Formats: sequence, structure tokens, C-alpha cells
Amino acid sequence: MTEISGSGTAHLFQLGAFEGPLDLLLHLVRVNELDIRDLPIADVARQYDAYLSMMREFNLEIAGDYLVMAATLVHIKSRMLLPADPVPGEEGETAEDPRAELVQQLLEHQRYKQAAENLQAMDSVRSMIWTREGGVPAEFAGEEMLAVDLFDLLAAFRKLLSRLDEDAKLTFGREDISVADKIAWLTDLLDRQEYVNFEDLWEQLPTRLERIATFLALLEMVRLQMMICLQSRQMGDIRLIRRRGAGEAPAGESAS
Repeated sequence: MTEISGSGTAHLFQLGAFEGPLDLLLHLVRVNELDIRDLPIADVARQYDAYLSMMREFNLEIAGDYLVMAATLVHIKSRMLLPADPVPGEEGETAEDPRAELVQQLLEHQRYKQAAENLQAMDSVRSMIWTREGGVPAEFAGEEMLAVDLFDLLAAFRKLLSRLDEDAKLTFGREDISVADKIAWLTDLLDRQEYVNFEDLWEQLPTRLERIATFLALLEMVRLQMMICLQSRQMGDIRLIRRRGAGEAPAGESAS
């Protein structure tokens, strides 16, 4: 059983299981409302490095592809700072944009993601969550829910953790906290209600290590398709919902 402890034992979560460096770049494009064909490489590289630092802080294992992309961004940034080389040939020709290859990769990856999302429309996503007769609960009626990606979760958790840490009292002594136990705790919590608000979850956890263990448990449940995270609008409140099998209902309710 993997534990997170005050002595430094780390739970390593393989990020490559469901997200990669191109997904992180597309996330930055989306949240900053950037033109994908005219990326401000310096700003993107700075924010990309900030996310890598955040992943290390939470003991997330960073695949080599993330580090290669970080080096690529630095290389592109350095090329853009140099004077453009003269291009032989017809007058008026200009040197190739150092960002061109990366932009092409991003556009292709964006098309792939959009095609995948079209194949898994929101009605299908909802049907995988709420399988009881009667469909979507009243709380979600009329809402167009958006899927939340890994990097939305990281940013939301980092922001909340900073605020909660400021309010938390100092505690001493060794803590051994099992991620598996936190998965069981989350499963039980989501079995008893339709959904849990992301922000409300952490108020119930008194220490930083418990919060990090629970966050890793949340990521593992998403990876294993035991849970889905949705929001009604970009940057809106995040709701955690457990995926249920056919005919399965929350505890205390009978399946129709």
C-alpha cells in the first residue's frame, strides 16, 4: 500500500497516463485565450515551467516528454531573440518562423482532441455517469457541462492549497496516509450524493499531507474512469461525480 508520509515517502503518479506536454500547451492556449498561430513563446515557456514545478511539488512523476518540450520552448525562445538569417532566393522572402513546427503539432493535436470529444459527446458522458431511469439530476438540468482536464485540476488545487495552508494550524508528528484509503473515502463520499464540489472537499481534511494524498487519489480515480470532473463554464466551479454502472444508484436510493 502506497503512503504519503512526513518522512518523505512519495506517491508517484504517472502523468503520461492521460495527458501529455501538448495537452499542457493547449491548456495554456485555452486559459490565456491565445492565438495558437502566434504564440508568445516567452510567456508560454514561463507558465509551462510553473506547471512542471507544481507537478514536482505534488510528487507527480514527470515523463521525459515534458522535459523535452520544456527544452524545445527554451530553444525556440532563444532563436526568436536572434536576428533573422537572410534567406537566399526571391526578394521579399522571410526566414521560417521558429515556432512553425510546434504550431503545426499543436494544430494537429487540437484537431485530434476535438474529434475525440465529438465522438464522446456530453450526452454520452452523462449517460456513463447517471444510468438510472430519469436521466440527469435536477441540479444539472439545462446546464452545458464541460469536462475538466488534469491541468485545470492542478491549477485549482494549487490555488486552494495555498489558501488553506495559510489558515491551517501547525501540527507536529509523523503522518502516514494511504492514497488507497483516500480512494475508498472518496468512493464512499460520492456513493452517498450525486456530486461533490471540488472546493468543499478540502475543508474536511485538516493537514497538507492529507490534502495531497486525496488529490492524488482523485487523479487516480479519473485515470481509472471511476470519477469524472465537470464544470458548467470555463474556470467555473468543479464538480466531482462518480461513474456508476448500469442500474447503480447512490447509497440510500434504489435503482429504477
